[in-house]
Amino acid sequence: MTVLQTNEPADSAFDLFRLLIVAAIAGALVGLVGGAFRNLLNIIGSKMVMFVGYLHQTDGNWLIPGFVVTALIASVCVGFARFLVKLEPSTIGSGIQHVEAVMQQGATPSRFRALPIKFVGGLLSISSGMALGKEGPTVQMAAVIGSECGKLFRLKTIEQSLLYTAVAGAGLSVAFNAPLAGIAFSVEEIAKKVSIKRLMVSLTAVCTGMIVFRSYFGNSVEFVVGDLLPDNGLSLCFYVLLSVLISLMGVLYSKKVIGALYIGDSFHQTSPVVKAMIIGAGVGLLAYFFPEWAGGGGPQVEQILSKQSFLLPLALMLAVRFFLGPMSYMTGVPGGLFTPLLLMGSGLGVIFVLLINPILAVTHLGQLDLISFALVGMGAFFTVVVRSPLTGILLVVEMSGKVELMIPLLISSVICTFLPAVLKQEPIYDLLLNRK
Repeated sequence: MTVLQTNEPADSAFDLFRLLIVAAIAGALVGLVGGAFRNLLNIIGSKMVMFVGYLHQTDGNWLIPGFVVTALIASVCVGFARFLVKLEPSTIGSGIQHVEAVMQQGATPSRFRALPIKFVGGLLSISSGMALGKEGPTVQMAAVIGSECGKLFRLKTIEQSLLYTAVAGAGLSVAFNAPLAGIAFSVEEIAKKVSIKRLMVSLTAVCTGMIVFRSYFGNSVEFVVGDLLPDNGLSLCFYVLLSVLISLMGVLYSKKVIGALYIGDSFHQTSPVVKAMIIGAGVGLLAYFFPEWAGGGGPQVEQILSKQSFLLPLALMLAVRFFLGPMSYMTGVPGGLFTPLLLMGSGLGVIFVLLINPILAVTHLGQLDLISFALVGMGAFFTVVVRSPLTGILLVVEMSGKVELMIPLLISSVICTFLPAVLKQEPIYDLLLNRK
């Protein structure tokens, strides 16, 4: 539970001012680095799709089949990304769990080398088709920038650790162009209890980070959607049912992620790089034959929200992604969990509506809005796995611009926080920390 503390030792006005100036500089750098990372991911991802299309067109002209080419490329990229992680173990996986460990004084801030490792490794792994999100690398890069700025300006060690954890929220803000969600994440997930000073540092870093990011990389909404049908008593009841179903699916997904990590640990005699290369080759094959199923999940969410999905293909994709996400995370390469969670939630929301609407049509009770349930499903699945309901609500609202979904999102956040607790399923980052 988040607690606002005010009884901390008082800082002098000069010390606080200097800390906020450093946070502002760190936030601006996060806007540049995180924006460049996000932009390069989009560019490289589109080039990879074009390259796979080219392989399909010219497959007969190559000495080796096109699917072998994509498998080899993905294998080498993922293997190299995993090799980079060995140079700085704190960069393994999402990296958010390490930021939380620093907050709990169970670890020290990552060294500067974590930044290029997370940047290059994230580009290699996510662009290769791994089902990983961009937010994990961006959050940890932001944290490293915060602590390194503290060192550069010779702040106290405790202030460097504060910057490592408080500036991290600016990374999430840049990753999804969602400033309020970044602030909420810094308070709700990373700190869990926050002082006025920590809140001021987070606000400052997010503010300058978003100013720089939007100045250089634009301010477009992440997911462009049309008008939504107004909610009524019937639709609110179905939001409750959807939230219950997603709670069960989200708990299973969390168990799959942790289970996959333990399966990977059981092959302790095999090099982590080799294991990553094997999984990378499999992902490369998937990206060749079913390119719409691979990757972080952003393009798939956009397709779902544009009402271009049909029941059977969508169900098949989600069934594959239910296992692909945990397998991708098992490799330990730089990459987060958020974007795959958003895809799973939005897809489940659409499937729910596609199954319910024919029944409602027969009974003349009206229709459920496809996009509304996709967006609420997105926030619900995120809340179940991460257990940060406020962050989930703000992410959906800021990424879609649909403030009118606030009531359904609040309903789902309550249910999707309560039911996993009843089922004794811990939040995913607590589980990752406990593994260590």
